[in-house]
Amino acid sequence: MPTSAEFSEGQTRTGVRGWFVLVLNRAQYSSVVLASFAFGIFLPFIKEDLNLSALEIGILQGVWWITWAVTILPFGIWFSKFRPATIVAVSLALLIPFVFMQGISTNFLMLLASRFLIVLFYSVGVPSRPLLFQQWAAPRQFASINAVGLSLHSLIMALAVSATPLLIGAFGSWRAAYFLQAGLMLIHLLVWMVVARDSKAAIPDMDGLLKSSQKPPFGAILRYRHGWHMGFAMFSLAATWTSIVTFLPTILQEDRGIAVSSSALLMGFMYYALIPGSLLGGFVNRRVPNRKTLLAVPVLISAALAVLATITSNSILLAVFLTGIGLAWVAVPAIEMLPFELPGIQPREVAVVSAMYVTLFGLGFAVGPVIVGIVAQVSGSAQTGLIVLNGLTGLGALAGVYYPSYPRIEH
Repeated sequence: MPTSAEFSEGQTRTGVRGWFVLVLNRAQYSSVVLASFAFGIFLPFIKEDLNLSALEIGILQGVWWITWAVTILPFGIWFSKFRPATIVAVSLALLIPFVFMQGISTNFLMLLASRFLIVLFYSVGVPSRPLLFQQWAAPRQFASINAVGLSLHSLIMALAVSATPLLIGAFGSWRAAYFLQAGLMLIHLLVWMVVARDSKAAIPDMDGLLKSSQKPPFGAILRYRHGWHMGFAMFSLAATWTSIVTFLPTILQEDRGIAVSSSALLMGFMYYALIPGSLLGGFVNRRVPNRKTLLAVPVLISAALAVLATITSNSILLAVFLTGIGLAWVAVPAIEMLPFELPGIQPREVAVVSAMYVTLFGLGFAVGPVIVGIVAQVSGSAQTGLIVLNGLTGLGALAGVYYPSYPRIEH
């Protein structure tokens, strides 16, 4: 069984279709995650309509990511043996009805069920992403393609977060905005089925390769402790991000009198910074050879600026701090590509190690708002919850400090 490096050997250039397939796959991820990241902007409308408590709000956001965290690793082990493009199509077809279901939810339990099922079926397709990279792209361009995908993700998020209150006002309902999202995802599925054909890939036949692994792919999470370190760093970044986007708009409205339409524009600064900034992902990957720094520094910056954003009452400073949180994620495209460079790792093992860190990544998105919700319920202050949470996430920098060293494979 060839290693991941040997498998990709000879691929020196990524074709136009390969770029499109991988960026489209990232856009599909963005479309799904939009239901989580934009939840904070929808929240004042949904909270009033469904009469939600602070704890219910935390659970609604948390179930999204706890489901992700619980399912990604077993799905990565099982579904990594199937053709990735097919698995992505099946995943999208299964989840789209439940995106629509969000819009017709009439109570907390119905909304909770729809969010759970969306992410459950989306998790089926997540482990396919590393395999798609190895099938469609040249290794030296992995980080650059991922960076372009994150830039597009940031653009989608920025536009969605900034425009959501206007859309809700235009439609007269937060429900119609979810219906629109379901329609856009259906278009994604149709386009995917046309462009992501195995016969057009740089490596058209994945079946024999994926089914002939000599090592049990589950063992990769034990052989490569690096995935745990990546995961804890990403856990911290995720917990900070999702807590800020969930609770800060409500804090700004209720404690500081900033309307949702204005706070949405401020929250957009987290994404505005990443639109051009994330394009540096390939540069960061090449110019930061010390992988400990690559993991530790963004975590510290993100946590510190999140605390400052939570306590400031100055809108200009708030915009600066939120921009800084966004810029801390410039390193993420490079971090996400670290499993590919581990020595001796095989293609399905890349999928499993990636699933390992994505599990902790999702757990961070889940735990963050739940912790803030619990502290807010006890203390009566969501601001206190955010400060406590971000004090804890700063400890994630230790994952970078103790990241195991290895000889890097250069492409």
